[in-house]
Amino acid sequence: MECAGVAAILEYYAGALFNLHGETSLTSVGLMKMSIRQPFGVCAAIIPWNMPVGMFCMKLGPAMAAGNTLIIKSSEKAPLTSIKMAELANLAGFPPGVVNVITGYGATAGAALASHMKVRKISFTGSAPTGRLIQKAAADSNLKDVTLELGGKSPCVVFDDADIDIAVEASYRSIAWNTGQTCMANTRLFVHNNVAEEFTQKFLKSFASVKCGDPLNPATTYGPVADKAQFTSVMRYIDTGKREGGELLLGGNRATSNGSSPSKDSREAKGYYISPTVFANVPETASIAKEEIFGPVVNINVFTTESEVLRMCNDTEYGLYAAVFTKDLERAIRFVRGLEAGTVGVNVTSPVGVTPDMPFGGWKQSGNGREYAMESLHHWSEVKTVVFRG
Repeated sequence: MECAGVAAILEYYAGALFNLHGETSLTSVGLMKMSIRQPFGVCAAIIPWNMPVGMFCMKLGPAMAAGNTLIIKSSEKAPLTSIKMAELANLAGFPPGVVNVITGYGATAGAALASHMKVRKISFTGSAPTGRLIQKAAADSNLKDVTLELGGKSPCVVFDDADIDIAVEASYRSIAWNTGQTCMANTRLFVHNNVAEEFTQKFLKSFASVKCGDPLNPATTYGPVADKAQFTSVMRYIDTGKREGGELLLGGNRATSNGSSPSKDSREAKGYYISPTVFANVPETASIAKEEIFGPVVNINVFTTESEVLRMCNDTEYGLYAAVFTKDLERAIRFVRGLEAGTVGVNVTSPVGVTPDMPFGGWKQSGNGREYAMESLHHWSEVKTVVFRG
């Protein structure tokens, strides 16, 4: 699934590099002015474990197109993918030293890149706390340019005129994709009171229908979370959600391939499978309403007015992706403008629309700068103004 879009990323930048240029001006008497874009030189990227192939190419494509050399640090949880990608880059003919991969922990290898005086640009995808550390290290060293693509707590709004079946299909797939371990998953669903019962029942049925099992089995659509640490973190959030007043409608426990509790000796008992989990009527102050869980946990809350739900959507420090389902185009346009998010889907939700030809990134604490499209090429290059007198 992940590899399917990787070729498209690299193909896009292979063509986009021809459009990386500046501007000209003849408005000053006797002068011709122009701007040009040049590479930073030595750049670095730190990528996460949840999409290691895609993230590798998301950084590699624009960095190479802009003319830089790149050092990529893989996640300590998924180092082998990046090593294999470096091998493929060598086979493809990249000169030695242009594409480099290092492995190791963030506190050592990652910190070294963020504070290195010869690294002029760093791009990071991961958690907001780590993003802050990288930005601080960059400021404390050589003020290197920083791009951050951080966490999310993405809202999805379903108005009473929406096509409910389409909204259910899109929203459940968003949270089930990669077992909820994506920064843009729609983890907060806001459904109009008039259709809340219908939507909720259909959503529960769809989310519960995922095929949980061995990730190596082609029939599996829903695997385990990454490791013990991730499992423990997600389960802690689920327990907190129960205590903070959320109504548990589905899941909330360890899962098996058939949805039952695992037997002591089963393979699933040794794996980190978590049941698709749905809370309803979650207090706005609850941790599961405010913090990124990074697992298969979604909240469904009910609203009655447009102004009310817009306030609830924006009541977060994250702003990566948002979605709205409605047949009213005027309302959709109005609502899109009010949402505080870097990407907004109308009658679609994440990951739909996150493709190389459009910029992707966050508002607020979801980051700064942009991945993809020409925006990313601008972030991977320096601008220089040149003034000529004849």
